[in-house]
Amino acid sequence: MRIGTRGSALALAQARWVAGLLGELGQPCELVVVTTTGDRDRALPDKVKWVRELDEALLDGRIDLAVHSAKDVPSDVPEGLTLVGAPRREDPRDALIGSLGPRLGTASPRRAAQLRAAAPEVEVREVRGNVDTRLAKLAAGEFDGIVLAVAGLKRLGRKSEISETLDLVPAAGQGTVVVQARSDTALPDGFTHAATWTALRAERACVAALEADCHTAVGAHYDGERFRAWVGAQDGSAWLRDELVVAGSTEEPEALGTLLAERLLSAGANEVLGR
Repeated sequence: MRIGTRGSALALAQARWVAGLLGELGQPCELVVVTTTGDRDRALPDKVKWVRELDEALLDGRIDLAVHSAKDVPSDVPEGLTLVGAPRREDPRDALIGSLGPRLGTASPRRAAQLRAAAPEVEVREVRGNVDTRLAKLAAGEFDGIVLAVAGLKRLGRKSEISETLDLVPAAGQGTVVVQARSDTALPDGFTHAATWTALRAERACVAALEADCHTAVGAHYDGERFRAWVGAQDGSAWLRDELVVAGSTEEPEALGTLLAERLLSAGANEVLGR
């Protein structure tokens, strides 16, 4: 199998991990590096910038699988492609590196909104670049602290950089590596972790029903016991949070995601999001 991946350090680490898991299941793989629009211009606002060229490579047969950070995959997957599986989820929490303010850096509208809502005295600024670039900006004194995903730091061997974990509602799919393929492709039995797959389906359904995109301050996290979601204004001035107890539920994950989104919409999520 030819596995398509972006060429960043984190993307390569995730793709090599997936290739190793598939190899253990008797499916040899090779990596094919694909440069995406997001790699050429990180400032572009659309989430699809991280996946478009990989989608095209799948559709025209240059690769057989694409490995993504699940939180980067848009809700709408191109016709002919599907998400086919995900191994066990890594820690989905957000991590603080440095100190909590007064100058805090993040590239995520979700993180920024939750931080502003929780600590309005802190000045939250945008910081872009890969993990090494952001850590270098912190070391240079541009920020007092930056917020990154625990999972990415662990996969890059940078767990020691974490000062503390934060009580934020994670992005849908955060900490999950997902495999995308053409619709007629199947992965070997034993690759997909059932609880991770259930959580990913529920979280993506919630975000889709909220019509959230990369500009939207929305978090959704399903842990098998409870299902939390958070929506907020970019400046942190208004927000909504809701959760469902899901332990023992027989509902399909997508139905639970839609239900949680509908509850938030009924409570005024569109108004909070400024629509």
